[in-house]
Amino acid sequence: MARFFFNFRQGERYTVDDSEGVEFRDSGEAYLGAFKAAQQMWSELLSQRQDPLLCAFEIIDGGGNSLFILPFSEVLDACRGRASVAGGAMPLPALLQALESRRIAQQSMREVAQALDSARATLKETMILLKRVNRILDEP
Repeated sequence: MARFFFNFRQGERYTVDDSEGVEFRDSGEAYLGAFKAAQQMWSELLSQRQDPLLCAFEIIDGGGNSLFILPFSEVLDACRGRASVAGGAMPLPALLQALESRRIAQQSMREVAQALDSARATLKETMILLKRVNRILDEP
């Protein structure tokens, strides 16, 4: 089980989920949990005369990485028989697969960035050592 946090955006307001988070098996289940929460909040927002279309959840993993954003408009899209991702219609299983692929790609990009940082540090250290060796070799 992994821990996920649901940061909330309503128009210009952004609220960070500072709770202990919610445990789900994977990002697909976290998406479904966020979707269910958005459905539950929809009628409450309307009764308070607030526009749910201005709302979204940003789902964050336990490491503080943003996994995806669930605009509440997806609740309306689901009522119309479609789920949207990146502006196009996509069935829910494909959407979940796309979200998982995105999460994996983001993790891979973080690992590549860390490897590059490590390689740069090693290269910098190597250059310093080579300068020292050259200085020693240049001494009479």
